[in-house]
Amino acid sequence: MYKNISTFLFCLLLSLNLNAQKPSVKEDAKKSKKEKTYKDIITKEAITDNGLFDIHKVKEKYYYEINDTLFGREMLMVTRIAKTASGLGFGGGKQNTQVLRWQKKDNKILLRVVSHNVVASDSLPVNEAVLNSNFEPILYSFKIESKGIDSTSTLIEVTKLFSEDVKPLGFPQSRRKGYKISSLNSKKSFIESIKSYPENI
Repeated sequence: MYKNISTFLFCLLLSLNLNAQKPSVKEDAKKSKKEKTYKDIITKEAITDNGLFDIHKVKEKYYYEINDTLFGREMLMVTRIAKTASGLGFGGGKQNTQVLRWQKKDNKILLRVVSHNVVASDSLPVNEAVLNSNFEPILYSFKIESKGIDSTSTLIEVTKLFSEDVKPLGFPQSRRKGYKISSLNSKKSFIESIKSYPENI
């Protein structure tokens, strides 16, 4: 009789363990199904412009394909007015500049703002203290959508970077006050085009 009870308990515990494992297996299967490949995202409908970053337009979405060798490199961002209404400056006028750096961090790509207000030579003992005093704030964080076809590049969606009101990329605060601009009206805004060139975007 004791043997039968032991066998029953063992079977019951085994059954409970198997049932407990089933949801996690299903969850893993769902996660794997959700992960899209490069070809799933950059379809045959994509319009691609090759350059420093390869830019892909898929319907209303824009993607940057960044070569992995460009991560960590400092890049100068300049904001200019292309066209403007009367009394709001001049077309082609420079409004803002930022030094930016793209960084790959785990499953995200971070766009950081670099400051050179205080610098010190690498050979000086104070260099580390200066670097620690110039922490680079994160301007924007992007989810990695996929690796490139040859696994030497990284794909991110950048639509919201340009369609949302990312203030460091637009009018500086002084100009906003002068022109009485509170924020970008996303309902009346759109991306006309994003172009890539051999040495800039």
